[in-house]
Amino acid sequence: MSNVRVLRTQVKKFVESASEKELEMVYHLFDAAKKDDWWDEISQEQQKAIDKGITQLDKGEGIPHKEVMKKYGKWLKK
Repeated sequence: MSNVRVLRTQVKKFVESASEKELEMVYHLFDAAKKDDWWDEISQEQQKAIDKGITQLDKGEGIPHKEVMKKYGKWLKK
């Protein structure tokens, strides 16, 4: 029996005995898997900018949210 067939059999058995909550979770998992990943929909320039920001944060180069809000929060109150 192929690996896919084994997996299908196991999933069917799980679904038959799953609770309503478990079924909802599985449904949402399958539904999310069908959708396109937003990462693939943005430009390479945007991807590079996000990667750069993550790298900076990993190095501790970010500005804490509290500091940003202290400095710029007044602009949001207009």
